Amino acid sequence: MAVRALSSALKTLATCDVVASSARPMRLVEVAKAQGDQRAAVYQRLKTLIDAGLIEQTADGAFRLSLRFQYYSAQAMLQANLGERTAQLLDEIVAESGETASLAVLDNDEAMIVARAESTHVLRADLRVGARLALGSSASGAALLAFGAPETLARLRATGRHLPSDTELDEVRRNGFAQHRVQLAEQVPAVAAPVFDASGACIAVIAVSGPASRFDYARCGAVAMASARRLSSRMGRKP
Repeated sequence: MAVRALSSALKTLATCDVVASSARPMRLVEVAKAQGDQRAAVYQRLKTLIDAGLIEQTADGAFRLSLRFQYYSAQAMLQANLGERTAQLLDEIVAESGETASLAVLDNDEAMIVARAESTHVLRADLRVGARLALGSSASGAALLAFGAPETLARLRATGRHLPSDTELDEVRRNGFAQHRVQLAEQVPAVAAPVFDASGACIAVIAVSGPASRFDYARCGAVAMASARRLSSRMGRKP
């Protein structure tokens, strides 16, 4: 007999997702508008999340994530065996390439940065741990789609969202890494290569990004691929 998920729990967690999507604390009216639901129902979910220690209410009545999520993030990295295995590797990439290195994973319909090592060149402030990148306009997103499960790609295509074409994804697979090429100096170019686990599933991507004025796609792509192979090997992936 199939067991159904609790719809009330799903709605409460969706409320938490709304608060997490904002860069600043949100008012009740903003959360309710984002969820398309009545304020009373949304407030009850927020109160539940507060009692669970997941949401905090500020002195002026707005709602924000509690710092417990930092613990969850660290534990998720630990349980996935990615945290300790990645930190030193990202530092090595920075030393080798002179550029910023990141580890990103697929989270619902976006690529999310879960670890990062900065170069001496400051990039956009929003590209930090926890930042989310559109799958259709980022190297990390393209690599996750190209090397990820076909059913995931099919599901995302069915939503009608903007994604790389099959031709573009085929090129990513041939090259072994994805590129986000830019036209303007203020934009951030990047490359990303896949990380595989012991079963051969793409579980993350290693991305290298830097200033457009001097970014070398080919060199950084080679660094990303070599580093991704090393991390895959540490995750049990056979050559």
